[in-house]
Amino acid sequence: MGWFTRGRVSIGLDVGSRYLKVVQVSHAGSAPEVSRIAVRALTEAGGGAHAGAAVVEGIVKLFRDSGLRGRQVVTGVGGHDVIVKRVELERMKPSELREVIRWEAEQHLPFDTASVELDFQILSSGDPMDVLLVAAKRNLVHGATDIVSAAGLGLEVLDVDGFALGNALIHNHPEAADGIVMVADMGWETTTVVVVEEGIPAVTRDLHFGVRALCKTVQRETGLETRALEAMIRGQRVSPDLQSVIEVAVDEMAVELERASAFLKTRPADLGLGRVYLSGGGARIPGLADALGRILSVETHVANPFEQIPVRPDACVGVELEEIAPMLLLPVGLALRSCSRSRDR
Repeated sequence: MGWFTRGRVSIGLDVGSRYLKVVQVSHAGSAPEVSRIAVRALTEAGGGAHAGAAVVEGIVKLFRDSGLRGRQVVTGVGGHDVIVKRVELERMKPSELREVIRWEAEQHLPFDTASVELDFQILSSGDPMDVLLVAAKRNLVHGATDIVSAAGLGLEVLDVDGFALGNALIHNHPEAADGIVMVADMGWETTTVVVVEEGIPAVTRDLHFGVRALCKTVQRETGLETRALEAMIRGQRVSPDLQSVIEVAVDEMAVELERASAFLKTRPADLGLGRVYLSGGGARIPGLADALGRILSVETHVANPFEQIPVRPDACVGVELEEIAPMLLLPVGLALRSCSRSRDR
């Protein structure tokens, strides 16, 4: 989890609850370029993120079948065992802060700091300093690194999912660096929410609401069979009746997003939430972004992870880019983290 020398390629590996996703980015030219995209479905037995032999086997097969030759990856951790918090601390040198960071963390974190890995970033060196504090449960970190190692890969960087999402969002949608915006990455089981203020993550949170819960609501209200539900998830089924049901189903998600952005009440009135960007598998569902925008009364867009990053014509392995693009904001952000950290070196 440190700095490293820039390589010619970087590989972002996203281990989700339903899919493994890999994006390889080439840094050989003057700007990043996507050179490989591959996705593999996980079995039910291996569905837990970073858990089980089925996940390891899936990663091995994904790399083999997609022709990926690189063995170093960037992956991320997220969920309730990862805490990101902006704090104000007495001005001190970075070396001094590193010596006292665990004691400082005890004042701000809800769990025992003896069981976590800690890191920090000084956002402003005034007095007091503005510091971004990051803590991840040690068992979560070890679980992620063990999975990568068991698959025969090396871990170049272990990132925070929320940071990677924000990184990819701002790289592809530069306007997101102005004011306050939110990205909601809607996966199968959970939705990762990141509130970005002036280009810096201010809040990261995982909601217990995802595509599975939305599908259950739609199925209950419409009686759609599994095949029809899969078509809806892939963006292949649109109807007026379905749109009204989706709007009702997404109301729960909207409530949780509003809670995640509750800290905005402490900001001046002119610093409200400007835009929401939707990504993940849920972003493919027709009408979901529009429904969310109407409920929140906020301009809402589907994030495009390739808005500013060219994709080689032969990059996709067995998948259609247009269909899976919304699912790839996280692995793109993971791969880009390699590039951004090498520049900061």
